[in-house]
Amino acid sequence: MPILSNVRLITVFCLSSASQTLLPGSALVDAAATGQHLNHRIDGAPPTEVDVVVVGGGFSGLMSAYDLDQAGLKTVVLEAKEVIGGRSRSITRQSGPGIIELGATWINNITQPEVFALTEMFGLETAEQFTEGDSIVQGDDGRALRFPPGAPTDNETLAELEGLLYALIDEAAEEVDIHDFEFPAEKDVTLDQWVAQHNLWQHQHVRTMTSGLTTALLGREPHEIGAHYFLDYVKSGQGLVSLSSEGEFGAQSLKIKQGTTSIATNLADSLTLGSVRVDTPVSSVTQHNDTVLVTAETGETFRAKKVIIAIPTNTYSDVTFSPALPCDKTALASQTKPGIYAKLIINYAEPWWRNAGLAGKFTSAVGPVSFGWETSDLALSQYSLAIFVAGDKAARWHELPEGRKGDAIIEHLTSLVGDELADEARNVLELNYVEWTLEEYLWGAPTNSMGPGLLRKYGAVLREPFGDVHFGGGETAYEWKGYLEGAVTAGQRAAKEVIEALSTEGNE
Repeated sequence: MPILSNVRLITVFCLSSASQTLLPGSALVDAAATGQHLNHRIDGAPPTEVDVVVVGGGFSGLMSAYDLDQAGLKTVVLEAKEVIGGRSRSITRQSGPGIIELGATWINNITQPEVFALTEMFGLETAEQFTEGDSIVQGDDGRALRFPPGAPTDNETLAELEGLLYALIDEAAEEVDIHDFEFPAEKDVTLDQWVAQHNLWQHQHVRTMTSGLTTALLGREPHEIGAHYFLDYVKSGQGLVSLSSEGEFGAQSLKIKQGTTSIATNLADSLTLGSVRVDTPVSSVTQHNDTVLVTAETGETFRAKKVIIAIPTNTYSDVTFSPALPCDKTALASQTKPGIYAKLIINYAEPWWRNAGLAGKFTSAVGPVSFGWETSDLALSQYSLAIFVAGDKAARWHELPEGRKGDAIIEHLTSLVGDELADEARNVLELNYVEWTLEEYLWGAPTNSMGPGLLRKYGAVLREPFGDVHFGGGETAYEWKGYLEGAVTAGQRAAKEVIEALSTEGNE
Protein backbone atom coordinates (compact mmCIF):
# COMPACT_ATOMS: atom_id res chain seq x y z
CA MET A 1 0.00 0.00 0.00
CA PRO A 2 1.44 3.43 -0.89
CA ILE A 3 2.67 5.36 2.10
CA LEU A 4 0.50 8.35 1.31
CA SER A 5 -2.72 6.41 0.89
CA ASN A 6 -3.88 7.49 4.34
CA VAL A 7 -2.98 11.16 3.95
CA ARG A 8 -6.05 13.34 4.47
CA LEU A 9 -5.03 15.83 1.83
CA ILE A 10 -2.31 15.97 -0.78
CA THR A 11 -1.98 19.09 -2.86
CA VAL A 12 0.28 18.85 -5.89
CA PHE A 13 1.01 22.44 -6.88
CA CYS A 14 2.72 22.73 -10.25
CA LEU A 15 0.80 25.18 -12.37
CA SER A 16 2.58 24.48 -15.62
CA SER A 17 2.81 20.72 -15.79
CA ALA A 18 0.13 19.11 -17.91
CA SER A 19 0.31 15.95 -15.78
CA GLN A 20 -0.49 17.81 -12.59
CA THR A 21 -3.45 19.85 -11.44
CA LEU A 22 -4.26 22.15 -8.59
CA LEU A 23 -6.72 20.17 -6.50
CA PRO A 24 -9.97 21.82 -5.33
CA GLY A 25 -9.58 23.98 -2.27
CA SER A 26 -5.98 24.96 -2.87
CA ALA A 27 -5.41 28.65 -3.33
CA LEU A 28 -2.59 31.06 -3.77
CA VAL A 29 -2.01 33.39 -0.90
CA ASP A 30 -3.54 36.67 -2.03
CA ALA A 31 -6.35 38.63 -0.45
CA ALA A 32 -7.48 35.74 1.72
CA ALA A 33 -4.11 35.30 3.37
CA THR A 34 -2.64 38.77 3.34
CA GLY A 35 -5.58 41.11 3.62
CA GLN A 36 -4.60 42.66 0.29
CA HIS A 37 -6.82 42.87 -2.78
CA LEU A 38 -4.63 41.98 -5.72
CA ASN A 39 -7.46 41.26 -8.14
CA HIS A 40 -8.58 44.85 -8.45
CA ARG A 41 -5.07 45.73 -9.57
CA ILE A 42 -4.99 42.97 -12.15
CA ASP A 43 -8.52 43.31 -13.51
CA GLY A 44 -8.37 47.03 -14.23
CA ALA A 45 -7.91 47.90 -17.90
CA PRO A 46 -4.22 48.64 -18.49
CA PRO A 47 -3.14 51.72 -20.38
CA THR A 48 -2.08 51.19 -23.96
CA GLU A 49 0.44 54.00 -23.75
CA VAL A 50 2.70 54.08 -20.70
CA ASP A 51 6.08 55.41 -19.74
CA VAL A 52 7.53 52.00 -18.87
CA VAL A 53 6.59 48.37 -19.48
CA VAL A 54 8.03 45.88 -17.00
CA VAL A 55 8.20 42.35 -18.38
CA GLY A 56 7.95 39.93 -15.46
CA GLY A 57 5.95 40.11 -12.23
CA GLY A 58 8.42 38.53 -9.86
CA PHE A 59 9.99 40.40 -6.97
CA SER A 60 12.43 42.22 -9.22
CA GLY A 61 9.83 43.38 -11.73
CA LEU A 62 7.37 44.43 -9.04
CA MET A 63 10.08 46.33 -7.17
CA SER A 64 10.98 48.17 -10.37
CA ALA A 65 7.33 48.99 -10.97
CA TYR A 66 6.90 50.26 -7.41
CA ASP A 67 9.87 52.62 -7.68
CA LEU A 68 8.75 53.82 -11.11
CA ASP A 69 5.22 54.39 -9.85
CA GLN A 70 6.55 56.33 -6.87
CA ALA A 71 8.51 58.49 -9.31
CA GLY A 72 5.28 59.37 -11.11
CA LEU A 73 5.90 57.23 -14.18
CA LYS A 74 3.00 55.42 -15.78
CA THR A 75 3.92 51.74 -15.64
CA VAL A 76 2.43 48.37 -16.54
CA VAL A 77 3.74 44.97 -15.39
CA LEU A 78 3.17 42.04 -17.74
CA GLU A 79 3.45 38.64 -16.05
CA ALA A 80 3.30 35.47 -18.14
CA LYS A 81 2.06 33.19 -15.37
CA GLU A 82 -1.34 33.33 -13.68
CA VAL A 83 0.31 34.39 -10.43
CA ILE A 84 2.83 37.03 -9.42
CA GLY A 85 5.86 36.58 -7.21
CA GLY A 86 8.25 34.65 -9.45
CA ARG A 87 9.91 31.89 -7.45
CA SER A 88 7.96 32.81 -4.33
CA ARG A 89 4.90 30.59 -3.92
CA SER A 90 2.91 30.91 -0.69
CA ILE A 91 -0.34 28.95 -0.50
CA THR A 92 -2.95 28.51 2.19
CA ARG A 93 -2.79 25.32 4.23
CA GLN A 94 -5.80 23.02 3.83
CA SER A 95 -5.45 20.95 7.01
CA GLY A 96 -5.63 23.99 9.29
CA PRO A 97 -4.67 27.65 9.50
CA GLY A 98 -1.32 28.85 8.23
CA ILE A 99 0.77 29.46 5.15
CA ILE A 100 2.80 26.92 3.20
CA GLU A 101 5.94 28.20 1.48
CA LEU A 102 6.68 26.26 -1.70
CA GLY A 103 9.24 28.74 -2.99
CA ALA A 104 11.49 31.39 -1.46
CA THR A 105 11.10 31.33 2.32
CA TRP A 106 13.77 33.05 4.38
CA ILE A 107 15.13 36.57 4.80
CA ASN A 108 17.54 38.32 7.18
CA ASN A 109 16.91 41.61 8.96
CA ILE A 110 20.61 42.52 9.14
CA THR A 111 22.32 41.28 5.98
CA GLN A 112 19.29 41.68 3.68
CA PRO A 113 18.06 45.17 4.55
CA GLU A 114 16.01 45.96 1.43
CA VAL A 115 13.66 42.99 1.52
CA PHE A 116 13.36 43.29 5.29
CA ALA A 117 12.41 46.96 4.89
CA LEU A 118 9.52 45.84 2.69
CA THR A 119 8.21 43.54 5.40
CA GLU A 120 8.25 46.47 7.82
CA MET A 121 6.66 48.84 5.31
CA PHE A 122 3.79 46.42 4.76
CA GLY A 123 3.42 45.47 8.41
CA LEU A 124 4.31 41.81 7.94
CA GLU A 125 5.35 39.60 10.84
CA THR A 126 8.59 37.65 10.95
CA ALA A 127 9.61 34.67 13.08
CA GLU A 128 13.04 33.26 13.80
CA GLN A 129 13.98 29.95 12.25
CA PHE A 130 13.88 27.11 14.79
CA THR A 131 17.39 25.81 15.47
CA GLU A 132 17.21 23.84 18.72
CA GLY A 133 18.07 20.17 18.60
CA ASP A 134 20.18 17.74 16.62
CA SER A 135 20.61 17.49 12.86
CA ILE A 136 20.63 14.31 10.78
CA VAL A 137 23.33 13.88 8.15
CA GLN A 138 23.43 10.98 5.68
CA GLY A 139 26.74 10.38 3.94
CA ASP A 140 27.27 8.70 0.59
CA ASP A 141 27.72 5.38 2.41
CA GLY A 142 24.04 5.55 3.34
CA ARG A 143 24.56 5.86 7.09
CA ALA A 144 22.31 8.47 8.71
CA LEU A 145 23.99 9.98 11.76
CA ARG A 146 22.69 12.38 14.37
CA PHE A 147 24.79 15.38 15.38
CA PRO A 148 24.29 18.16 17.91
CA PRO A 149 24.61 21.77 16.68
CA GLY A 150 28.13 22.66 15.59
CA ALA A 151 29.27 19.05 15.26
CA PRO A 152 28.86 18.05 11.58
CA THR A 153 31.02 14.92 11.90
CA ASP A 154 32.69 12.81 14.56
CA ASN A 155 35.47 11.77 12.19
CA GLU A 156 38.57 13.94 12.59
CA THR A 157 39.83 13.26 9.07
CA LEU A 158 36.50 14.19 7.51
CA ALA A 159 36.22 17.25 9.73
CA GLU A 160 39.66 18.37 8.57
CA LEU A 161 38.70 17.92 4.91
CA GLU A 162 35.52 19.92 5.43
CA GLY A 163 37.52 22.67 7.07
CA LEU A 164 40.01 22.74 4.21
CA LEU A 165 37.27 22.87 1.56
CA TYR A 166 35.30 25.62 3.30
CA ALA A 167 38.43 27.66 3.95
CA LEU A 168 39.55 27.26 0.32
CA ILE A 169 36.21 28.48 -1.01
CA ASP A 170 35.69 31.28 1.49
CA GLU A 171 39.22 32.67 1.15
CA ALA A 172 39.03 32.61 -2.66
CA ALA A 173 35.54 34.15 -2.60
CA GLU A 174 36.72 36.93 -0.32
CA GLU A 175 39.21 37.98 -3.01
CA VAL A 176 36.49 38.24 -5.68
CA ASP A 177 35.40 41.68 -6.82
CA ILE A 178 31.74 41.18 -7.71
CA HIS A 179 31.86 44.28 -9.91
CA ASP A 180 34.90 43.12 -11.90
CA PHE A 181 34.76 40.20 -14.31
CA GLU A 182 38.47 39.89 -14.95
CA PHE A 183 40.02 37.03 -13.01
CA PRO A 184 42.89 34.51 -13.24
CA ALA A 185 42.60 31.85 -15.91
CA GLU A 186 43.02 29.14 -13.26
CA LYS A 187 39.54 30.01 -12.02
CA ASP A 188 38.03 29.91 -15.50
CA VAL A 189 37.33 26.18 -15.14
CA THR A 190 34.54 24.12 -13.63
CA LEU A 191 34.32 24.07 -9.86
CA ASP A 192 35.37 20.44 -9.58
CA GLN A 193 38.44 21.17 -11.72
CA TRP A 194 39.33 24.13 -9.53
CA VAL A 195 39.04 22.10 -6.32
CA ALA A 196 41.22 19.44 -7.98
CA GLN A 197 43.87 22.10 -8.65
CA HIS A 198 44.13 22.39 -4.86
CA ASN A 199 44.62 18.65 -4.38
CA LEU A 200 41.31 17.97 -2.65
CA TRP A 201 39.09 16.44 -5.32
CA GLN A 202 40.57 12.96 -4.88
CA HIS A 203 38.78 12.67 -1.54
CA GLN A 204 35.27 11.25 -1.81
CA HIS A 205 34.11 13.32 1.15
CA VAL A 206 35.21 16.52 -0.58
CA ARG A 207 33.35 15.53 -3.74
CA THR A 208 30.24 14.83 -1.68
CA MET A 209 30.52 18.10 0.23
CA THR A 210 31.07 20.15 -2.93
CA SER A 211 28.07 18.57 -4.62
CA GLY A 212 26.00 19.31 -1.54
CA LEU A 213 26.99 22.96 -1.67
CA THR A 214 26.36 23.54 -5.36
CA THR A 215 23.08 21.67 -5.51
CA ALA A 216 21.73 23.39 -2.41
CA LEU A 217 22.74 26.86 -3.58
CA LEU A 218 22.27 26.55 -7.34
CA GLY A 219 20.56 23.25 -8.13
CA ARG A 220 23.51 22.13 -10.26
CA GLU A 221 26.46 19.77 -9.85
CA PRO A 222 30.08 21.00 -9.50
CA HIS A 223 31.04 19.99 -13.05
CA GLU A 224 28.29 22.23 -14.44
CA ILE A 225 29.31 25.45 -12.69
CA GLY A 226 32.20 27.78 -13.41
CA ALA A 227 34.56 28.11 -10.46
CA HIS A 228 34.67 31.88 -10.59
CA TYR A 229 30.90 32.12 -10.92
CA PHE A 230 30.49 29.98 -7.80
CA LEU A 231 33.01 32.08 -5.88
CA ASP A 232 31.24 35.24 -7.05
CA TYR A 233 27.95 33.75 -5.84
CA VAL A 234 29.43 32.90 -2.44
CA LYS A 235 30.86 36.41 -2.14
CA SER A 236 27.49 37.91 -3.07
CA GLY A 237 25.92 36.01 -0.17
CA GLN A 238 28.61 37.05 2.34
CA GLY A 239 30.32 33.66 2.57
CA LEU A 240 29.46 30.02 3.11
CA VAL A 241 28.60 30.40 6.78
CA SER A 242 26.12 33.14 5.95
CA LEU A 243 24.60 31.15 3.10
CA SER A 244 24.19 27.95 5.09
CA SER A 245 23.28 29.34 8.50
CA GLU A 246 20.01 29.93 10.34
CA GLY A 247 21.72 32.20 12.86
CA GLU A 248 21.61 35.95 13.39
CA PHE A 249 23.50 36.70 10.17
CA GLY A 250 22.36 33.63 8.23
CA ALA A 251 20.38 33.50 5.01
CA GLN A 252 17.81 31.25 6.74
CA SER A 253 17.33 33.50 9.77
CA LEU A 254 13.72 34.72 9.50
CA LYS A 255 10.44 33.51 8.01
CA ILE A 256 7.50 35.75 7.08
CA LYS A 257 4.37 34.53 8.84
CA GLN A 258 2.06 35.77 6.07
CA GLY A 259 4.30 34.18 3.42
CA THR A 260 6.87 35.75 1.13
CA THR A 261 4.28 36.12 -1.63
CA SER A 262 2.55 38.67 0.60
CA ILE A 263 5.42 41.05 -0.21
CA ALA A 264 4.66 40.66 -3.92
CA THR A 265 0.92 41.17 -3.46
CA ASN A 266 1.53 44.23 -1.31
CA LEU A 267 3.85 45.71 -3.93
CA ALA A 268 1.23 45.07 -6.61
CA ASP A 269 -1.49 46.56 -4.42
CA SER A 270 0.60 49.70 -4.00
CA LEU A 271 0.65 50.41 -7.73
CA THR A 272 -1.74 52.57 -9.73
CA LEU A 273 -4.97 50.77 -10.59
CA GLY A 274 -4.62 48.49 -13.61
CA SER A 275 -0.83 48.33 -13.50
CA VAL A 276 -0.39 44.54 -13.19
CA ARG A 277 -1.48 41.99 -15.78
CA VAL A 278 -1.15 38.23 -15.26
CA ASP A 279 -1.62 35.54 -17.93
CA THR A 280 0.07 37.97 -20.30
CA PRO A 281 3.20 36.42 -21.83
CA VAL A 282 5.20 38.87 -23.92
CA SER A 283 5.95 37.71 -27.44
CA SER A 284 7.90 40.64 -28.87
CA VAL A 285 9.70 43.85 -27.98
CA THR A 286 10.25 46.23 -30.89
CA GLN A 287 12.30 49.42 -30.63
CA HIS A 288 11.66 52.19 -33.14
CA ASN A 289 13.05 55.69 -32.73
CA ASP A 290 12.07 56.79 -29.21
CA THR A 291 9.29 54.24 -28.78
CA VAL A 292 9.19 50.61 -27.71
CA LEU A 293 6.26 48.42 -28.71
CA VAL A 294 5.64 45.43 -26.47
CA THR A 295 3.26 42.81 -27.84
CA ALA A 296 1.71 40.11 -25.67
CA GLU A 297 0.53 36.69 -26.79
CA THR A 298 -2.97 37.95 -26.03
CA GLY A 299 -2.59 40.29 -29.01
CA GLU A 300 -2.42 43.43 -26.88
CA THR A 301 0.25 46.00 -27.65
CA PHE A 302 1.74 48.45 -25.18
CA ARG A 303 3.60 51.55 -26.27
CA ALA A 304 6.32 52.79 -23.91
CA LYS A 305 9.38 54.99 -23.66
CA LYS A 306 11.35 52.33 -21.81
CA VAL A 307 11.12 48.61 -21.07
CA ILE A 308 12.57 46.62 -18.18
CA ILE A 309 13.11 42.91 -18.78
CA ALA A 310 12.79 41.16 -15.41
CA ILE A 311 12.54 37.51 -16.41
CA PRO A 312 15.13 34.71 -16.12
CA THR A 313 17.87 34.94 -18.73
CA ASN A 314 17.11 31.43 -19.98
CA THR A 315 13.69 32.70 -21.11
CA TYR A 316 14.94 35.67 -23.15
CA SER A 317 14.64 33.44 -26.21
CA ASP A 318 10.86 33.29 -25.69
CA VAL A 319 10.71 36.96 -26.67
CA THR A 320 11.42 38.25 -30.18
CA PHE A 321 13.51 41.41 -29.89
CA SER A 322 13.67 43.80 -32.83
CA PRO A 323 16.33 44.80 -33.43
CA ALA A 324 17.81 41.59 -32.07
CA LEU A 325 19.64 41.65 -28.77
CA PRO A 326 23.41 42.07 -29.04
CA CYS A 327 25.23 38.81 -29.74
CA ASP A 328 27.02 38.82 -26.39
CA LYS A 329 23.79 39.15 -24.43
CA THR A 330 22.11 36.46 -26.53
CA ALA A 331 25.09 34.14 -26.16
CA LEU A 332 25.08 34.57 -22.39
CA ALA A 333 21.33 34.07 -22.03
CA SER A 334 21.40 30.92 -24.14
CA GLN A 335 24.01 29.30 -21.90
CA THR A 336 22.86 30.10 -18.36
CA LYS A 337 21.55 27.06 -16.50
CA PRO A 338 18.44 27.14 -14.29
CA GLY A 339 18.73 25.03 -11.17
CA ILE A 340 17.13 21.58 -11.12
CA TYR A 341 14.96 21.95 -8.05
CA ALA A 342 11.82 20.87 -6.24
CA LYS A 343 10.45 21.80 -2.84
CA LEU A 344 7.98 19.89 -0.70
CA ILE A 345 6.21 20.88 2.51
CA ILE A 346 5.08 17.99 4.72
CA ASN A 347 2.57 18.83 7.44
CA TYR A 348 2.02 16.76 10.57
CA ALA A 349 -0.42 16.81 13.47
CA GLU A 350 2.49 16.96 15.95
CA PRO A 351 6.11 18.18 15.81
CA TRP A 352 7.44 14.68 16.41
CA TRP A 353 11.02 15.67 15.54
CA ARG A 354 11.06 18.33 18.25
CA ASN A 355 9.67 15.83 20.72
CA ALA A 356 12.63 13.58 19.83
CA GLY A 357 15.19 16.36 20.31
CA LEU A 358 15.68 17.03 16.60
CA ALA A 359 15.86 20.43 14.92
CA GLY A 360 14.09 19.19 11.81
CA LYS A 361 17.27 19.75 9.80
CA PHE A 362 18.31 17.02 7.38
CA THR A 363 21.08 16.58 4.82
CA SER A 364 21.56 13.59 2.54
CA ALA A 365 24.18 12.69 -0.03
CA VAL A 366 22.03 9.78 -1.23
CA GLY A 367 18.65 11.29 -2.05
CA PRO A 368 16.02 11.84 -3.12
CA VAL A 369 15.96 14.25 -0.15
CA SER A 370 18.84 16.70 -0.56
CA PHE A 371 18.27 18.78 2.56
CA GLY A 372 15.48 20.07 4.74
CA TRP A 373 14.46 22.44 7.53
CA GLU A 374 11.44 22.64 9.75
CA THR A 375 8.97 25.42 8.92
CA SER A 376 6.45 25.24 11.75
CA ASP A 377 4.21 27.95 13.17
CA LEU A 378 3.44 26.83 16.71
CA ALA A 379 0.88 29.58 17.29
CA LEU A 380 -1.25 28.05 14.51
CA SER A 381 -0.48 24.42 15.40
CA GLN A 382 1.18 24.08 12.01
CA TYR A 383 3.98 21.53 12.21
CA SER A 384 5.86 21.14 8.96
CA LEU A 385 9.10 20.12 7.34
CA ALA A 386 10.43 21.74 4.17
CA ILE A 387 12.19 19.19 1.97
CA PHE A 388 14.37 20.19 -0.99
CA VAL A 389 15.32 17.94 -3.89
CA ALA A 390 18.12 19.38 -6.00
CA GLY A 391 20.63 18.68 -8.76
CA ASP A 392 21.00 15.15 -10.11
CA LYS A 393 18.80 13.85 -7.28
CA ALA A 394 16.00 16.11 -8.50
CA ALA A 395 16.51 15.07 -12.11
CA ARG A 396 15.99 11.43 -11.09
CA TRP A 397 13.05 12.28 -8.82
CA HIS A 398 11.30 14.22 -11.60
CA GLU A 399 11.23 10.98 -13.63
CA LEU A 400 9.19 9.09 -11.04
CA PRO A 401 5.49 8.45 -11.73
CA GLU A 402 3.32 11.14 -10.22
CA GLY A 403 1.91 8.85 -7.56
CA ARG A 404 5.37 7.79 -6.42
CA LYS A 405 6.99 11.17 -5.86
CA GLY A 406 5.53 11.86 -2.44
CA ASP A 407 6.01 8.24 -1.38
CA ALA A 408 9.69 8.37 -2.30
CA ILE A 409 10.29 11.38 -0.09
CA ILE A 410 8.43 9.91 2.89
CA GLU A 411 10.26 6.60 2.49
CA HIS A 412 13.59 8.40 2.53
CA LEU A 413 12.60 10.54 5.50
CA THR A 414 11.67 7.44 7.51
CA SER A 415 15.07 5.91 6.77
CA LEU A 416 16.78 9.11 7.92
CA VAL A 417 15.00 9.27 11.29
CA GLY A 418 15.19 5.54 12.00
CA ASP A 419 12.76 2.87 13.12
CA GLU A 420 11.79 4.59 16.37
CA LEU A 421 10.37 7.62 14.53
CA ALA A 422 9.40 5.98 11.23
CA ASP A 423 5.70 5.62 12.03
CA GLU A 424 5.44 9.27 13.03
CA ALA A 425 7.23 10.34 9.85
CA ARG A 426 4.71 8.32 7.82
CA ASN A 427 1.71 9.86 9.56
CA VAL A 428 1.45 12.74 7.10
CA LEU A 429 -1.40 15.22 7.43
CA GLU A 430 -0.83 17.17 4.21
CA LEU A 431 1.83 17.22 1.52
CA ASN A 432 2.39 19.93 -1.09
CA TYR A 433 5.12 20.42 -3.64
CA VAL A 434 6.31 22.38 -6.62
CA GLU A 435 8.65 20.95 -9.21
CA TRP A 436 10.34 24.21 -10.15
CA THR A 437 12.20 22.54 -13.00
CA LEU A 438 8.84 22.03 -14.72
CA GLU A 439 7.42 25.50 -14.08
CA GLU A 440 6.70 27.20 -17.40
CA TYR A 441 8.39 30.58 -17.90
CA LEU A 442 10.91 29.75 -15.15
CA TRP A 443 12.15 26.19 -15.74
CA GLY A 444 14.15 25.99 -12.54
CA ALA A 445 15.18 27.47 -9.20
CA PRO A 446 16.55 29.12 -7.15
CA THR A 447 18.37 31.00 -9.94
CA ASN A 448 20.47 30.46 -13.06
CA SER A 449 24.18 29.69 -12.95
CA MET A 450 27.03 29.96 -15.44
CA GLY A 451 29.56 27.46 -16.63
CA PRO A 452 33.26 28.29 -17.08
CA GLY A 453 34.13 31.15 -19.41
CA LEU A 454 30.75 32.87 -19.34
CA LEU A 455 31.27 35.30 -16.49
CA ARG A 456 34.65 36.44 -17.80
CA LYS A 457 33.39 36.87 -21.35
CA TYR A 458 29.87 38.16 -20.80
CA GLY A 459 29.58 39.33 -17.20
CA ALA A 460 29.82 42.99 -18.16
CA VAL A 461 26.89 42.77 -20.61
CA LEU A 462 24.49 41.02 -18.22
CA ARG A 463 23.09 44.31 -16.87
CA GLU A 464 23.92 46.52 -19.86
CA PRO A 465 20.90 48.33 -21.39
CA PHE A 466 20.15 47.84 -25.07
CA GLY A 467 18.72 51.04 -26.44
CA ASP A 468 15.55 51.71 -24.47
CA VAL A 469 15.46 48.18 -23.04
CA HIS A 470 16.89 47.73 -19.54
CA PHE A 471 17.52 44.50 -17.65
CA GLY A 472 16.53 43.54 -14.12
CA GLY A 473 15.78 40.18 -12.56
CA GLY A 474 17.52 38.54 -9.63
CA GLU A 475 20.35 37.18 -11.79
CA THR A 476 21.52 40.73 -12.42
CA ALA A 477 21.99 41.47 -8.71
CA TYR A 478 25.50 42.11 -7.49
CA GLU A 479 24.69 40.91 -3.98
CA TRP A 480 22.44 38.06 -2.85
CA LYS A 481 21.93 36.49 -6.25
CA GLY A 482 19.29 33.78 -5.99
CA TYR A 483 17.63 35.39 -2.97
CA LEU A 484 14.72 37.78 -2.52
CA GLU A 485 17.16 40.49 -1.46
CA GLY A 486 18.97 40.19 -4.77
CA ALA A 487 15.74 40.34 -6.74
CA VAL A 488 14.64 43.45 -4.87
CA THR A 489 17.95 45.30 -5.31
CA ALA A 490 18.13 44.33 -8.99
CA GLY A 491 14.66 45.79 -9.44
CA GLN A 492 15.70 48.98 -7.68
CA ARG A 493 18.79 49.29 -9.88
CA ALA A 494 16.85 48.81 -13.12
CA ALA A 495 14.22 51.36 -12.06
CA LYS A 496 16.92 53.86 -11.13
CA GLU A 497 18.50 53.45 -14.56
CA VAL A 498 15.19 54.14 -16.27
CA ILE A 499 14.29 57.11 -14.08
CA GLU A 500 17.68 58.70 -14.68
CA ALA A 501 17.55 57.99 -18.42
CA LEU A 502 14.10 59.54 -18.81
CA SER A 503 15.13 62.52 -16.72
CA THR A 504 18.21 63.07 -18.88
CA GLU A 505 16.26 62.69 -22.11
CA GLY A 506 13.61 65.09 -20.82
CA ASN A 507 16.25 67.75 -20.22
CA GLU A 508 17.81 67.48 -23.67
